[in-house]
Amino acid sequence: MKTLEVVNHWYNDSGDAEIVLLKSLDKTRELKNDLFWYSGEERPMWSRGTQLTDSEMLATHCYKQRTFESIEQDIPDDCYMSLD
Repeated sequence: MKTLEVVNHWYNDSGDAEIVLLKSLDKTRELKNDLFWYSGEERPMWSRGTQLTDSEMLATHCYKQRTFESIEQDIPDDCYMSLD
C-alpha cells in the first residue's frame, strides 16, 4: 500500500545531490523526519507526486534527514526546485 508522497524536491547546482520532501498519505500518521538528502548514485530521482510504500522509501540510502521547517531555513542557496 502506498503510504508516502513526494511533495517536492530540489537539486544542487552541480546536479549531484537531491533533497526530497515527503508527506504521509495516512492522516493518522505523522512523519518524524520528512526532508531527506541524497547524493550521487543514491539519488532516487522521484518526480513530484510520486507515491511510495514504506519499503520503497526504506530501500533508499539518504545521508541526512530532518523535519522540514522552511525553504529559507532548510534548502541551501545552491539548490533549485525541480519543475517536474
